[in-house]
Amino acid sequence: MKDQRLKHEIEHGRKIAGGAEDIWGWSGKIGGLRWERRVKMLLGDLRPGMRVLEVGCGTGLLTMEAVKTGAKIYSLDVSPDLLRLARGKSACRGVDFFCASAYELGFRDKSFDYVIGMSVLHHLDIDKAFKEFSRVLKDNGKIIFSEPNMLNPHIFAERHFFRERFHNSPDETAFIRFLLKRKIREYKFRDIVIEPFDFLYPGLPASLAGAVNALSRIIEKIPVASEFAGSLFIKAGK
Repeated sequence: MKDQRLKHEIEHGRKIAGGAEDIWGWSGKIGGLRWERRVKMLLGDLRPGMRVLEVGCGTGLLTMEAVKTGAKIYSLDVSPDLLRLARGKSACRGVDFFCASAYELGFRDKSFDYVIGMSVLHHLDIDKAFKEFSRVLKDNGKIIFSEPNMLNPHIFAERHFFRERFHNSPDETAFIRFLLKRKIREYKFRDIVIEPFDFLYPGLPASLAGAVNALSRIIEKIPVASEFAGSLFIKAGK
């Protein structure tokens, strides 16, 4: 019998599949800026010949960018509906796709140089997930993720009071960085970096994109204020 959380995520994928890419907020001027930054952060270390596991590939947007690095990409999602859309993208040719849970990856120990994902950990039981990530990573391998920050007022309100309005799944959450760092350390990861970033909100008018983006970069450098950014960049080595 499937884990209840997995059942919820499969059903969530079915519900949003028709408009997932709009729901995720990567379109428009603001969405484009947010997207481009995350792509650079998540994929900047990838090189040709590396073996990379992408967890929670969704419709394959990040997958398409990962292919360009020359690394060998293995992408999985628990949602067959979202995965079908990813497989249908011509830019994803050559990717090995799997409809699977992050808790049972089905790969041998020490198979990958990197495990990556965008906005996926907050859908998972992270104890089960990190245990598997540690298992399939090679020695000196790394995890890289970007995730929502629970200290951001919008994220907090969305997760606690407006879940359905913002198309959140029943178990979807967000993270507080010092608690997440403690959790990652439990699974023997080292050199853990978790940095808050991004004060851009997808609903802002396109005319404000440049000014707000510049202001966002400034606030990110201010102690205390930076803790309320919308996202967390997560990187750790095995």
